[in-house]
Amino acid sequence: ILAIMLAGLLAVMFAGVPVAFSFFLVAGLAMFFGDALGMTATGLPALRQLVLGMRSQISSFTFTAIPFFVIMGEVFFKSGIIKKTLDSLTMVVRKVPGRLSIVTLLGGGIFAALSGSSLGNTAMFGSLMVPEMTRRGYSKSLTTGSIMAGGGLAMIIPPSNQAVMLGGIAGIPVAGILLGNILPGILMIGLYCLYVIGICLLRPHYAPRDVEVEEAPSRGERVKIVLRDVIPLLSIFVVIMAVIFSGVGTATEAAAFGAVASYVLVAAYRRFSWRLVWRTLFDSLKTSGMLLIIIACAVGFSQVLSLTGASRDMVAAIMGLVSSKFLIVFLMYLIVFILGLFLEQASIMMVCLPLFMPLVEAYGINEIWFAVIFLIMEEVGQFTPPVGMSLYTMKAVSPPEVSMGDIMRGAVPFIVLDIVAVIIVAAVPALATFIPGLM
Repeated sequence: ILAIMLAGLLAVMFAGVPVAFSFFLVAGLAMFFGDALGMTATGLPALRQLVLGMRSQISSFTFTAIPFFVIMGEVFFKSGIIKKTLDSLTMVVRKVPGRLSIVTLLGGGIFAALSGSSLGNTAMFGSLMVPEMTRRGYSKSLTTGSIMAGGGLAMIIPPSNQAVMLGGIAGIPVAGILLGNILPGILMIGLYCLYVIGICLLRPHYAPRDVEVEEAPSRGERVKIVLRDVIPLLSIFVVIMAVIFSGVGTATEAAAFGAVASYVLVAAYRRFSWRLVWRTLFDSLKTSGMLLIIIACAVGFSQVLSLTGASRDMVAAIMGLVSSKFLIVFLMYLIVFILGLFLEQASIMMVCLPLFMPLVEAYGINEIWFAVIFLIMEEVGQFTPPVGMSLYTMKAVSPPEVSMGDIMRGAVPFIVLDIVAVIIVAAVPALATFIPGLM
């Protein structure tokens, strides 16, 4: 049954059917034939049972955090505040090899703390930084690689829509995943920056030293710039995490606070307008609707596995063959990596989590630690062809002279760094579990 379901799902997806409807079609056919064969012993017609399951899943309070986090990103993007922050970082970060790449990575980390969309981050930083880095003579591969890496941080650093989806689907506390991602996210920024500095020292032609026309600001002016343009943005992230950590509110309530605070901050910068409110709400509705439809339509896959007992029997069979917790974890993440070559991230979650979570529970694997590494592996999938969405997003916002080969070459070092981050977090689980453990 597992083989038939997975083969059918992949066949429909590769035929070009949208992700959400691929899940719904396969699950609907499975429920229909299961009803005909007497496998759905609930007394309800199969398709009605499927729809009720979809409604139950999508009504989960956990998923209500998604639209609020999307609103935050939309507000800061459409108001232009993030461009102002990047300009300020460019003035503050001085005399560092690969300066604009470092600014891109730091800006990506800051905006990742305010937006849950890695593709949105990549598109925004690509449109802002590619022309400037090209004008300064930066290597095409370093330019595109650092932009994609900075954009991909939004999948890890909270608030992350992917983390909310993972928690809701897998039944893992979302607050724990968001807090658990903080230290690994900082680790990844550090690895990225060390690589950029190192490669620029070894190969100076990758990033020619900037010849600054403008006068460098004094130390006092740099402090003023940081307090004015950077700290207010980071303060929203800190307060959101503090609300979750202290238990004052749930992840959803913290997200709602963050959405309101983003409008207040935009007003403080004198960039507020009712047109901005309309555009951000409308666009966040489209994004949230897309994510929630995918989640709803994927529920049937889990229902079929549950009704047939396939997942339960799979766990029993694997535990009879494999006794090593290390080996089972390695195999799960290897599957995620392989699927990342062909599927986008939401699909990987829907396919893997219903199969993996019973194994996580059976082997006594820490759920937060598992979720954090799962998200990092999904970020790797953003950079790997033939279906790496960050690659195509980067190509869409790059000038014609930047080829897909340049973009892929730029992605390779950061894929390696992500794997290094996975190894470090796997070897030091406290990086993922320490902060959630303090709650």
